[in-house]
Amino acid sequence: MSAPLVIRAGAATDRGLRRESNEDALVVTATMCAVADGMGGHEAGEVASALCVRTLGASPLFRLEDFRQFAVSEPDPPLDIARFRATVERELRLDPEIPDDAIEAVRRVRSVLWQADQHIQSACEGRAGTTVTGVWLAQLDGRMFWLVFNTGDSRTYRLLPPPDGTGQGDGTPGLAQLTVDHSEVQYLVSIGQLTSAQALVHPRRNVITRALGTGQVWEPDVWVLPAQPGERLMLCSDGLTNELSPAHMARVLGSVPHPKEAADVLLQAALRTGGRDNVTVIVADAVSLEEYAAWV
Repeated sequence: MSAPLVIRAGAATDRGLRRESNEDALVVTATMCAVADGMGGHEAGEVASALCVRTLGASPLFRLEDFRQFAVSEPDPPLDIARFRATVERELRLDPEIPDDAIEAVRRVRSVLWQADQHIQSACEGRAGTTVTGVWLAQLDGRMFWLVFNTGDSRTYRLLPPPDGTGQGDGTPGLAQLTVDHSEVQYLVSIGQLTSAQALVHPRRNVITRALGTGQVWEPDVWVLPAQPGERLMLCSDGLTNELSPAHMARVLGSVPHPKEAADVLLQAALRTGGRDNVTVIVADAVSLEEYAAWV
C-alpha cells in the first residue's frame, strides 16, 4: 500500500488584455482541482463556469475517505466499460490488472460532472456552456492515482523529468499533455488533415465539440494514472496555451518550486505575450500529508 498523497496547489486567473470580463473559473481542494472556461458571452459564460466549479467543489465525493459511500447517479450515456478498460490498459502498461475501484471511481466522477451539466442547463436554459478539465488524487486498491477528466479544450499537463531523454535534450524537463481537446481542429489533426502548427491558426480553432451545459454532447474523457510523490501537474484554459509554447511552460514549471509562484509567472508571461483571452492556470503538486501540513 502506498502512502497517502494530497494536492499542494497554486492558482492564478486574469481576464486578459482584450476581454471585458473573466468567464474562467477554478476550484482547488486538497484532493481535487479543476479549471472551467465558460462560453456564451458576458454573464452567461461566467455563470456556466462558476456553476461547474461550484458543483465540483461542493461534492462530497472528493472529501469522503471511502469514495464508494458516494451515491452515484448513472448519467446518459452510461460508462462504456470496454472502452474505458482499453484506455486504462494503454496508460497503465506496467499494470495489466485494472483496479476494480478505478471503474467505480470513474463512474462517480462522471456522475458529478453530469450534475454540473444539469445545473448549468437549468440555470442558463441552453444559452451557455463551459469546458472543464480537472484532476482527483485518490487511493484505489491501496495505491495512489490521478483521475484526470476533461470536456472541451481546457487542458491538463504533467511535468516530465529530464533524465532518460524525456526532456528537451538540454537538461530541462518536458511537458506531456494528458488530455485531448474536444474541438474541430483536434479532430482534423487526429485524422491527418491538419498539422498541429496549422491547427494553431485555423479559423475554426475555437469551435468546441463537447461542453457542459449546452444540451449537446457533454461526456468527459477520464484517464487513470499512477501518482508519485513530488509529481507536478498543470491545468489551464486555452488562454494560456494559445500564448505560450510547451517548452516555455515546462521551463517555468521545472524551475519555480512554489506552485503559486509558478502559476503567477505563467500568467504574467501569457499577458506579456498578448493576453488575448481569459487566462487561468493551476499548478498542482502531489505531496505527502506531512509536507502538506508543513506548507499550510
